[in-house]
Amino acid sequence: MWLRRLLGAAAVAVLLAPGCDLANPAGSSGFEPSRLPVGRLEIGVWLPAGMGPQVRLDGARLTGLGITHLEWLQRADVEGVSAEALAMELCSATGLRMPVYYEPPGYSPYDKLRNWATKREVATGFDDSVRARAAALVGRWGGQAGLAGYLVGHEDYSRHVYPALTRTVRILGQADPGRPAYAVGHIDSYPRRGQFLEAFFTEGGAANVFQHEHYVFRAGTPTSGRGLQGRLDELAAGYSRVAQAVQGRHGRWHAIVQAHAETRDGEAYYRKPEPAELRVQAGLALARGAGGILYFLYSSGEERVLDGEGELVQVRQYDGLVDVEGEPTPAYRAAAELNARLAALAPVLEPLHFHGGYRADKVPASAPLRRGNADLDVGFFGDRGAVSHALVVNRLTQGERTVQLEAPNHGLADALTGATLGEGVVLQAGGFRLIRLTPRQEEMPDD
Repeated sequence: MWLRRLLGAAAVAVLLAPGCDLANPAGSSGFEPSRLPVGRLEIGVWLPAGMGPQVRLDGARLTGLGITHLEWLQRADVEGVSAEALAMELCSATGLRMPVYYEPPGYSPYDKLRNWATKREVATGFDDSVRARAAALVGRWGGQAGLAGYLVGHEDYSRHVYPALTRTVRILGQADPGRPAYAVGHIDSYPRRGQFLEAFFTEGGAANVFQHEHYVFRAGTPTSGRGLQGRLDELAAGYSRVAQAVQGRHGRWHAIVQAHAETRDGEAYYRKPEPAELRVQAGLALARGAGGILYFLYSSGEERVLDGEGELVQVRQYDGLVDVEGEPTPAYRAAAELNARLAALAPVLEPLHFHGGYRADKVPASAPLRRGNADLDVGFFGDRGAVSHALVVNRLTQGERTVQLEAPNHGLADALTGATLGEGVVLQAGGFRLIRLTPRQEEMPDD
């Protein structure tokens, strides 16, 4: 009964047979309305300035992609100016934003905030040292319109660093309470995950952002059928775990989606996703409450992986949204089209709270599905008390289709255009659609 009261009159039966008792639209007691709304939807790219020592920042190409966010610059200089500074200048001039990563001027290359956030011991003077570096970063970048926050973690999978992480993000929040800290990793790779979440998501100030990286299109992954759907199951399950981890915290999460192909020592490791596969990754993330979609990766080129002693252990070749010369690939054009869709959705999603998402054949037995809906995903959104919107995602990536939706007590309307929808809703291959749910007025009896 408490779930019924929580959802109120807007608890809906989209995709469910009439007459079922849908108390929790997530189909899982693990979901509850998110503490924070979705917020500003970030659309971004990793490694926007190329790979290796050469710096290429093509402002027209980047802004033409329809992004809002840049992330991760190589450590390189152009006539004495760092790649990070050049990217910040571009962001401030064009309305883009980026978190900074490197140490402030005057400090050593081992004085990034990440270096302090990953110390295994918190020694005397730790807080003062971090405070000095945080203040120096705020002094360097705080006046820039393009500053989004501070990247303090990247795949730091040791439980021994959590005390240092806690103190670092708290001190940073005191130094610049209006901007978040960012951390990147795979949610399942953190030992004692609850301790990591407690360390990273601090109370007060800006809501910190966890960026979940998960790439499922390995070489040989089919473009349709059960093999592809199995990979999408894996991806969506990971997104669900992130959503459940973040939902009650003062924080948000972004999805870093695969947009690249990769070879390792000349052997194919990842294949490049098709346009519909870009769309379905984004849709599944949004349907789990993601507040950002970031593409890995923008640039193409070679990475030489070294061990702790500087010896070469692997050569990786990346094929991203642009080629090694900075020219658009077909993936660039597909991402630009997707980003236009995301930008249109952003203002509608911004004030909404995530209420849960699921694959349509994974709801409890008490809420039976219509036949044939196992290839759809649904995310529910609304205010803190009631559901008002449903994001429907087409898991099939081959061809446009019309899906049948049932909402016996609600009218359906396109959330962007306001156009009334019937039970048959058209979805692009791998596409998604945000639907507004309007309670129907009960018919009054005749006098």
